[in-house]
Amino acid sequence: MATNYQRGRAFEYRTRDKLLKDGAVYVMRAAQSKGKVDLIACWPLHPKYPDQVWLIQCKRDGKLPKVERDALLQIEFNTGLPAYLAKTGANGRGVVFQRLYKEAQ
Repeated sequence: MATNYQRGRAFEYRTRDKLLKDGAVYVMRAAQSKGKVDLIACWPLHPKYPDQVWLIQCKRDGKLPKVERDALLQIEFNTGLPAYLAKTGANGRGVVFQRLYKEAQ
């Protein structure tokens, strides 16, 4: 039986794989969730992705505690890089990205 850590790590890997499949040229993972950001994705110059670097917090259930959300939005404010929540898609399939700044307004 998988632990919560193992399930979370597997979701981070699925998210990384989706980002790479969608065209990210580099994705870095912060192991063991020691930081406020789980993944950083770098995109090439492309009209589909006007923001070239994404800060991503992965939550399988899509529930991001207010303290974590506020910390991530503070990093977004300080760096000018967009913050996203990666969560499981409909029926537990796939990965969906939700821009946090727009949610906070």
